[in-house]
Amino acid sequence: MSAAELTGAPTRAATLTAVPASYVEWGPIFAGAVLAAALSLVMFAFAGGVGLAISSPWPGQGPSGAALGVVSVAWTMIVLLFSSMAGAYVAGRLRSPRADATADEVEVRDGTHGLLVWATGLLLGALAAMALALAAQSAAAAGADNAPPTAMSYEADKLIRGVDEDRAEIRAEVDPILANAALTGSLPDADRAHVASLIAGASDVSETEARTRVDAWAASMIEDADSARKVGAVAAFLLAATTLTAGAAAYFAGGMGGRHRDRNSPFLWTRARVV
Repeated sequence: MSAAELTGAPTRAATLTAVPASYVEWGPIFAGAVLAAALSLVMFAFAGGVGLAISSPWPGQGPSGAALGVVSVAWTMIVLLFSSMAGAYVAGRLRSPRADATADEVEVRDGTHGLLVWATGLLLGALAAMALALAAQSAAAAGADNAPPTAMSYEADKLIRGVDEDRAEIRAEVDPILANAALTGSLPDADRAHVASLIAGASDVSETEARTRVDAWAASMIEDADSARKVGAVAAFLLAATTLTAGAAAYFAGGMGGRHRDRNSPFLWTRARVV
């Protein structure tokens, strides 16, 4: 009779049969990721409803665009943190414990499952964003012929005000020049001179006045582009920092879910009943 049989310890075969085949259980991970995605969708829909309720189409009414932007960034951070923690907690709670792991190893594996919920949610969100972008691009290409005037068309109209003859032809020539300037953030001197000559040649505006009008538009465009660049940089930094923080929070929540699983702790909205 072996020592294991004498002491009552489980044999190696019995221990291996009680241990799952893989350290990573994708069932709880996908369950947590689905929950996180659903919570994010609901919370963003709620925020959209509130935004429509407090905003106003009339100038000077309702909160400013800057205030709405700050609130939107803050709410995005809250959604990322809360949904990641909720999904990670569920993954840690649903993960099957392994008989061959120490307490520290169980903590690491539960936290890692929570981290994988976070990573899976990010990948699914990125794929969804790419699909939406491709769909929007296809829709824009399909409706390009009947599309309403673009922002650059409006800017072109502002520059050629006072031009009566060949207005559509001049706007069609000015529009791509302004679009390229907005894209690159600069208006070359050759383009400045060409737009000014078009305006002066088709109206009573002098060459100097036309050049002044074009220079003022270019300065305003560069200032707006620089402001947008700074805001975009700050927003990108905050989003990246919040995303990393959500990953750390998911690791913590996964470990907490595993601890509650091992202790058989009830949820806050449930009560253990003893018969």
